Amino acid sequence: RVGADEGAFREAVRFSEIFDTVRDYYVDPVDEADLYRGAYEGMLGGLDPNGAYLAPNDLKIWKEGGLLSAGPGFSVLKVGRTFQIIAADDAALLEDETIQLGDHVRTIDGQPTRELSLLEVRRRLSGKAGTTVRVGLLRPGGEFEPKEIEFQRQEPSDRGYTVDVESGVAVLKPHGLTRIDREQLLAELDDVRSRGVKKLLVDLRNVADGGPRDAAQLLKCFPHEGDLRLRDARGRVVDSLRPESCESGWEGDWSLLVNGATAGAAEAIATQALDADVIVYGQSTYGLGAEPKLYELENGAGLLISAMEWETASGNSWNGDGVEPNVEVEGEGDDYDATQRDQLDQVIELLNAPASEAKEEKAA
Repeated sequence: RVGADEGAFREAVRFSEIFDTVRDYYVDPVDEADLYRGAYEGMLGGLDPNGAYLAPNDLKIWKEGGLLSAGPGFSVLKVGRTFQIIAADDAALLEDETIQLGDHVRTIDGQPTRELSLLEVRRRLSGKAGTTVRVGLLRPGGEFEPKEIEFQRQEPSDRGYTVDVESGVAVLKPHGLTRIDREQLLAELDDVRSRGVKKLLVDLRNVADGGPRDAAQLLKCFPHEGDLRLRDARGRVVDSLRPESCESGWEGDWSLLVNGATAGAAEAIATQALDADVIVYGQSTYGLGAEPKLYELENGAGLLISAMEWETASGNSWNGDGVEPNVEVEGEGDDYDATQRDQLDQVIELLNAPASEAKEEKAA
């Protein structure tokens, strides 16, 4: 008695038609279970980078292993159905061209990554220090030759940030938000300020690891407003963070620089900064502001669904659309490094411009 024009019924009929056509006419024999799994994976994976269908064996792997601190020395983000390297903790990997930013991660220990979620890939890359992981890489451009490299997982040993002074502007570059020692950073910023430097630029480009909870240590160093709230699909606040400003934090002007590989915790910092009328330069960010929840099915499979979303006290969220900077700045150059350098130089030039010009940029 359900009319064929009813939305849900009509789509169910269409799915059945597609399923039967593929099964009957595909050039090779097709396993029906594989077809169904492919449909589930496409449905969940098409939602956002967190979404995933976990077959019973994948669910077992998920429940057995968490995200450990030792890794291969690089960070990834999901771009469509591929995973790209967007940052390297181990500079030696870039120097000897073992990896390049933009390389595609195709396999991890022999398993294709195309149907995995971002969290699954990060968890499979991580492990106990001293263990190894085999990563299949494909470098865009050139001959597109895939290669497989074995990386030894290591605990990051650096302090998670650098501070440099360029043309009278202090540039703070975080690359491991969970490793930042707030007291050590504040002492270094005090030293910079004692030398007459009054402007600080926090460079959050290609900072993608972690979530809002990992942003607390850095946020405490700067003035900001309100807390961060986690809401579920019904609009209920299920968690909140209040990273209060540190009384002895940075007292001068500060601003941020972001790009398309700024994600997660770094986006929380940028959104809080915008709420406090801090100028954010660069390009729109990635848009990773949700937390997934695992739902187990009766057949032993599981679903990872972004069931909660972070927002600031003012209700601003960065999930999906990302953070739009106040002042858009794009770099130019013959390669990635040159483009990044040019973008930074442009922002430093804007920061050193007369106050009237800076106000005009912010208004624009």
